[in-house]
Amino acid sequence: MEFLIELLVLLLFAKVMGEVFHHYGFSPLVGEVAAGIMLGPAALGIIAQNPRIEAVAMLGLIILMLVSGMNSRFDVLARIRFKSTVVSLTGVCLSLLLGSCTGYILTGNILSALFIGAVLSNTATEVVVRFTAKSHLSHLVTGAAIIDDIIAVYILGLVSTITLKQALGLPPDISAVLLTTLGIAAFFIVVAYLSRELVVRLNVIKRLWGFRGKGVPVTFAAVLALLLAVIARYVGLHEIIGAYMAGLFIGRLRERPDAMLLSRIRLNALLDDMSNVMQAVLTPFFFAYVGLLLPSLQGINLLMFLAFLGVALAGKMFGAGLGAALVGYGWR
Repeated sequence: MEFLIELLVLLLFAKVMGEVFHHYGFSPLVGEVAAGIMLGPAALGIIAQNPRIEAVAMLGLIILMLVSGMNSRFDVLARIRFKSTVVSLTGVCLSLLLGSCTGYILTGNILSALFIGAVLSNTATEVVVRFTAKSHLSHLVTGAAIIDDIIAVYILGLVSTITLKQALGLPPDISAVLLTTLGIAAFFIVVAYLSRELVVRLNVIKRLWGFRGKGVPVTFAAVLALLLAVIARYVGLHEIIGAYMAGLFIGRLRERPDAMLLSRIRLNALLDDMSNVMQAVLTPFFFAYVGLLLPSLQGINLLMFLAFLGVALAGKMFGAGLGAALVGYGWR
């Protein structure tokens, strides 16, 4: 009963705060996160983060990334992959440089500084997806965020390997990083190949609409998202990358020649079915959960916190802005 009350309070407060912020011209996401902060240990302390709330929030995150992938176009992402890579690299490099320098000044340890820089160089893909969902830059920014996540895997993997081997008195071994590289490459290649063969060429997915039971396409989409999320985690990526790839997989229905537009009609119907539940329940709950993760501010070095926050913002804003300018999008 206590868990259900926590769900009730968190969802209701998140939705109300989201609507209030939206009414005054802000993104609902800000209000949803603020709701979690207010209810969590950083403020009132009414609700504490726990595994059951985390599980519900993770489901919301998976569905958010699935729907985002379905709204994206695989062919567009492939076409602008160079531009996305440039934006990602400039953002990551400047964030890594500023974060590492700040970390070294504060800790005096180069490995700790590199770890801090790697953490600050990563991008919260789920936030990027929510903010840019209706923007003309959504494909560019989402592509860059995914590349950020992959780069972060390598940087954190290298730093962790070097630190562990140094602690054991052994020479660095990059075999684990090489295995991760092979796993990530195989994951993207296999998903791209299967989506082309099964969706674009053979259109196997159309059979989902032939079942008598209601909701079969929705069930398939959710199962595929969870499956690819598990595989993505296994090869070293974040689960959200797998869920996003599942959405891209299904979204390739748009690429199939279809004079009657049946494929697009079915895809739009599936998007409507999933988006309603996502926007009304799952997404607000997830971002409220993000707010719950902020710990109590008592005992925190506020100056250090603000320094790292400023470095993270500056690195991403100026780094990604530089990359966007280099590929013709301008600083804005």
